[in-house]
Amino acid sequence: MAKFLDGPGVQAALTDIIKNAERKLLIVSPYLKISTQTKNYLKSIDKKNVPTVIIFRTGKTVSDDDLAFFKELSHLKYGQCDNLHSKCYLNDKEGLITSMNLHEHFQTHNWEMGILFSKQHDPEIYKDVVKELGHMVTQAKSYTEVKAYCIRCGKPMDPFDPTKPLCNKCYPVWARYKNRRYSEKFCHACGSNAVGNRLSIEKPLCKDCEARHKKK
Repeated sequence: MAKFLDGPGVQAALTDIIKNAERKLLIVSPYLKISTQTKNYLKSIDKKNVPTVIIFRTGKTVSDDDLAFFKELSHLKYGQCDNLHSKCYLNDKEGLITSMNLHEHFQTHNWEMGILFSKQHDPEIYKDVVKELGHMVTQAKSYTEVKAYCIRCGKPMDPFDPTKPLCNKCYPVWARYKNRRYSEKFCHACGSNAVGNRLSIEKPLCKDCEARHKKK
């Protein structure tokens, strides 16, 4: 039967759901900052070819460290969902609906609680949660589709828009002079320091990204 969990119980159940996944793992968390221990468990199940999906809230930028980690996993898909507030973790045997994000600060500082359920003992709940998560996954946008970089400071920003390639901090500085051909440093699409590409407001994409963008 479904079981109520306090904060420590939620943390333990979340860890078990991740490390015991055998056929699938779904993580829904508006905010992300993944601890080293959790990364080790995710690496372990990735080596076992377990398909993993992570969904977070649109506009909440993933850290460069976490993004680099995601790219190390062969069986991971991740994306953003508009207006996401739910937190849910599910594998092929059990699931957890909780107030806790997959964020190391929240996991150690916040007062959390949750409900743990299993496919065997709570089949209707498990079935309904899987169905709802399926809707979320369908609606989620690939992070690479919305991820963009400021052409001046190189920091991640949302959304990808070649007509507005400066972040909120850099735009006011550019707006003092409004020189659309002023030389910038980073590609708006891939974030690379594209030396020799003559990036600017007028031309915010490096040669490779510009070619790919034209094909779409």
